[in-house]
Amino acid sequence: MSRRITERDLRHEADSVRFGDAMARCEGFAPWCSEYGRCQKEGACFSGRANLIAARMIERMVDRSGHSVGAHWAYLKRVAEMLREGRVHL
Repeated sequence: MSRRITERDLRHEADSVRFGDAMARCEGFAPWCSEYGRCQKEGACFSGRANLIAARMIERMVDRSGHSVGAHWAYLKRVAEMLREGRVHL
């Protein structure tokens, strides 16, 4: 049984497969995390339940200017809200 992917897996001496999995969880600017060998968001990418991580990822896709229109933006915003409220489980 493998252990959970953590921020430690970003270290330069980490196993290459585990490093790749850690980079896939990155919610910030991945090249910086890779270069420094640690999470630049104080480990936020590796903490929290899966639904909260998914909500943060979706929220980053939504235009933050407030001028987004269309059903697809509304759906993304609503899904993020539902994930945060625990109405959708991953």
